[in-house]
Amino acid sequence: MNVELSTRTPAQIAAEINLIKSRTDKIMLQNCVQIGTCLTEAKAAVPYGEWGKWLKEEVSYSQRTAEHLMRICKEFGPRPASPGGDLPDSNPDSNLSFSQAVILLGIPTEEREEFMACHDVENMSKRELKEAVQEKKQSVELVPIVRVSRKLRKIQPQTVQPTTGTYAESAKYDEQFALHRDNMLSAYNELLKILVAQSRVDTVRKEVNRKKALEIAANMVKTLQEYPPAIRTNLDIKKDNPAN
Repeated sequence: MNVELSTRTPAQIAAEINLIKSRTDKIMLQNCVQIGTCLTEAKAAVPYGEWGKWLKEEVSYSQRTAEHLMRICKEFGPRPASPGGDLPDSNPDSNLSFSQAVILLGIPTEEREEFMACHDVENMSKRELKEAVQEKKQSVELVPIVRVSRKLRKIQPQTVQPTTGTYAESAKYDEQFALHRDNMLSAYNELLKILVAQSRVDTVRKEVNRKKALEIAANMVKTLQEYPPAIRTNLDIKKDNPAN
């Protein structure tokens, strides 16, 4: 039996395989959206208390799988018809793959549109998208820290009650602190965006810059453990030292 040898290079074959994988991933998302639509319809029709049984017996799904598919449908399916329109809005996420959609579920719905506007999600690899989503989560976590600090400041007892004059001066420093704090958070978020962008063109330099930023942040945290530092005087001399 004669076997016809391929004249294509391994690189050409790999390119075709990756193209088929990409198409399959997108088709999978479309199918999941359709299944999620059907599951949403079925859940409304199945009698109360029988949803889990119906899933197991009729479609061999667990409730967890069904909820996941319905969420994908809700988040990435066709949008409802616009007011006065006859047709549903076009789905802005129609070019996403299933893998990309699952990763994007890690971003709250109200923040996802802005995230996708700032990133070329459709052309990002899964690794790049995961890193970008993780960077966003880390930057968002800074805001609650500031809010908690404000609460702690309100409940901490003051050993010295400020007078009218000192209160006005302290309020001035509060305003300056808030200004520089917000500037610092804004600069930090911009720095994260720069690292994400640089990782797409030069991962080596990105890693160098990331380590520099990490070192700066670590030094800032260490400094702020107690700041301003306690003033030491000659009275701190150990008592067991022999007198001169």
